[in-house]
Amino acid sequence: MPYCELSQVSMYFNRAGTGVPVVLLHQYFGTSESWLAIFDMLRRHCDVIAPDLRAHGRSSDPGGRLTLGAFTGDVAELLHCLQLGEVHLIGASLGAMVAAQLALSGAVKAHSLVFIGPPNFAAPSTAEYTRSVLEELFPAYEDEYAHAHRALGPDHARRRLLVNYAQDMIERPREMQEWAQGIECLDQPILLLAGDNDPVAPAEWLVALAGRLRHGEVCLLPRAGHFPHRAMPHLTGQVLLDFLLRVERTRSPIQGRPG
Repeated sequence: MPYCELSQVSMYFNRAGTGVPVVLLHQYFGTSESWLAIFDMLRRHCDVIAPDLRAHGRSSDPGGRLTLGAFTGDVAELLHCLQLGEVHLIGASLGAMVAAQLALSGAVKAHSLVFIGPPNFAAPSTAEYTRSVLEELFPAYEDEYAHAHRALGPDHARRRLLVNYAQDMIERPREMQEWAQGIECLDQPILLLAGDNDPVAPAEWLVALAGRLRHGEVCLLPRAGHFPHRAMPHLTGQVLLDFLLRVERTRSPIQGRPG
């Protein structure tokens, strides 16, 4: 099993492929397996690393609040242990926030960033979505979540993840609200990717955010919601691969197996 023993966490990760390193960071309640189809597509061209964030999947749970800073520190430490100084960062929802913090802090040198469904906490639709997760979505998918996090115990998803999600998202600590503060100063190419029905990343907000970025672009996938990498992985994967190839052409050709 591919584990890396970090200072606070035993972190599980999947890794395959050769070429430029690409790091996939999953959403809250997700795991590295959330990327399965996209992982398989990208590994034909890139060195793909997909970790389970702390207290998710097969990574250990050190206790305490699950904060953005803690998630970010773990990933930075993992990439340092793997001797990956320069990577492309792709994150979904919470993973997008972690990717942003990795780049902003300078903990990782990012060739590019992709934010899938990056949360706009100021949008009323985000608050509505948060309530729906607590009242409708989690109960509907609890068996799936319990299975995904079974290594941490049969009730881990409800007892630990749901409780922490409710505290952080309902109380909305400043750390969560301000995840994007300063990203307009980043010099890397940044792709904002979302479904056109994503309540957490409204299209008009993404367009406005892209306009503040030095090298920003937006892609809206039709008839998709908050997790297009789950709902339509092959289309999302093609968009991601196209973006990575375009970025790499400005640097050097991606090495690896032909597609």
